[in-house]
Amino acid sequence: MKKFRLLFLLAASASLFLSSCSQAPDAEKDPDADAAYKRSHRTEGYREAQRSNAK
Repeated sequence: MKKFRLLFLLAASASLFLSSCSQAPDAEKDPDADAAYKRSHRTEGYREAQRSNAK
């Protein structure tokens, strides 16, 4: 019985963890949402490099 409870707890926590991860939108269906997702997930160093190169 304890093994069943442990297995159930692990399965429940794994499903919650996986459902909380955000997934990228489909680029073919919505290119604007895909571009916004990619912009928001860039590292700060990459953003700073882009700003300094643009000037």
